Order: sequence, then structure tokens, then C-alpha cells
Amino acid sequence: MKVNAFIQARMSSSRLPGKVLTNIVDKPMLQHIVERLKNAKMINEVVVLTSNEHSDDAISTFCDSHHIACFRGSLNDVLNRFYMASQIYPADHIVRITADCPLVDSELVDDIVAKHLAAKADFTSNCHPAMYPDGLDVEVMKASALHSAQSQADTAHQREHVTPFLFTHQEQFLCVNYDAPTELPLLRLTVDHPEDLTLIKKIYSVLYPLDTNFNLQKTLNLLAENPTWLDDNKQFSRNEATQV
Repeated sequence: MKVNAFIQARMSSSRLPGKVLTNIVDKPMLQHIVERLKNAKMINEVVVLTSNEHSDDAISTFCDSHHIACFRGSLNDVLNRFYMASQIYPADHIVRITADCPLVDSELVDDIVAKHLAAKADFTSNCHPAMYPDGLDVEVMKASALHSAQSQADTAHQREHVTPFLFTHQEQFLCVNYDAPTELPLLRLTVDHPEDLTLIKKIYSVLYPLDTNFNLQKTLNLLAENPTWLDDNKQFSRNEATQV
């Protein structure tokens, strides 16, 4: 049973261009995400999925120089990008992560993949509905479900966002939601604005030197000790961005 993690990444963010290669504690954000996912025991291979646009040459160059697997495909038809990548980097199941989530938790990824496999689900997530802070979203899908979506999804929204065809067709797919063990604050821990990056850099500056793979609970503990940090980006709503 092989499980690959696909990280959806692009440079042309409308609100914070180039954010995926912005340094956080002397490493590009994308590198942190790759390294954190490589700590997940359930993941066999981590692949960055970017577009074939010239603007994303920097991502491809970065991956090549750091020996990170990279696939390039359509900018807007991200579903097709995932499908084509699954042909080059085949697996039985695929974990979708977006490159604006530098706090992705390898322990949480493992738990969600384990639940997905135990349930023999087609699609499992912790974000439909949202159960975790924004930036901790994890989606897992069977390769066969991805292939079905590729052949059947016919709206721009379904093709841009990869997974809506799966979780909106539960008569066709077994969809499972991963519930948080306790009620968690639905904080904004993603990066879409400069203010988001300010918060993330504060978190990393404290926790990363102590533990390069610090988990969500350590982040929540730190924020409980420093509640005013959350003022940095509280004006923004969840899931503002249409793409990474």
C-alpha cells in the first residue's frame, strides 16, 4: 500500500506573490512543508506539484537543487495536474496539501491517513466541515477516486480545487470526516497575506529551534501564552484564497 503526498504550489498568488519560497527561519516555506511531511510515517513519497507557467520556473529550480520530486502541469486545471502527477508518481492513495500551510502536522497527517485506510474510504479530510485551524487542512483520496474525478468533473470550480467533486458526490464515494479529539480554536494559521506570514514567523522563531517538527499542540500552547500575536491576521476570513 503506497501513499504519496502531493503539495500544490505556485508563485503567482494574487495576495502574496512568491510566498511559497519566502524564507521562514532561513529556509523557504516550501522546504519546511516538504521536510515536515517527510516526518510522516504513513507517507512514502513527497512530490511538489506546480504549473508549467514560466512564473513557476523558480519552484522547479528550487526542487531540482534540493532533490525534491516535482511535477509540472496545468495552472488552472489543478485536478488534471494531480491526475497527471499520479501517473508519474503512482500510489494507491494521495494526500493533498497546499503550499501555504507551513504548520502542517506530520502526526495529524499520519492519523488521518490511518483512519482513511481503516475505513476503506475513497476520501477523508479534516476540513469538510472544518475541524482544525486553517492551515492544518489534510485531504486524502484513493487514486481510483482521483481518476474518477478527473474523468467526470466538468466545472471550473471542481477542476481548480481538485477535491470538490469527491465530497459533493457522496452517493458515489465513501467520504469520511476526521473529527478533532477535542474542540479546537479555528485559528488562521495559513499564509495568504503579509500579516499571516508575520504570525507564522513568530511561531517558528520560538518553536523551530527547539523542535524542527513541532506539532499543532505546541503551536496552540505558544499562542495561548501569546494571545496578542493573533491580532496580526484576525481581520481575514477562512479560505479566502482560491488557489495557493
